[in-house]
Amino acid sequence: MILIYSIFYGITMKIADLLNEHKLMLFEESQLVFGFLWGFFGSLIILTGGETVANIILAMNLAFIIRNRLDYPNHQVASSLVIISFLIASHFNIKIFVIFYAIFAIFGSLKDYTGDILKNNTGLAKASEAMLYYPIPAFIYSIFTGSWMIFGIFALYTISYDITKYIYALKGYK
Repeated sequence: MILIYSIFYGITMKIADLLNEHKLMLFEESQLVFGFLWGFFGSLIILTGGETVANIILAMNLAFIIRNRLDYPNHQVASSLVIISFLIASHFNIKIFVIFYAIFAIFGSLKDYTGDILKNNTGLAKASEAMLYYPIPAFIYSIFTGSWMIFGIFALYTISYDITKYIYALKGYK
């Protein structure tokens, strides 16, 4: 089930973003509904994924703060649900958290800088749009620990997010 939650986490996160920054309109209050759904699926991942997964999801959400990615109320609702779920149901593992937080904050910020500031659409900038800084460290972690669920979660999250972005880009929501 956690892999399904990861897929919906990616889809609802991107749709929540499209509803704000890209002016997608689905129905009244859809922004808040998709913010809640994004947070709900993130919370389910935390509640069912174990301590390591929970710490990595927490690192992702706290890196969103430093990257200024929680810039709309629906983003804030989603991240709040995730953080509250972590506080209620998991334990802080400083080693896992710091490693993944640093990776997500640094490489996410580089993606933000090349895309938002430089408006660069060449080679490395296009590659960074695919958000490979989520599945690649998860893959490396999985190699060292044998915990392949971590890689599955972040690969499916990233793929579903990117597919949703691609589908809506074809419809003119870039």
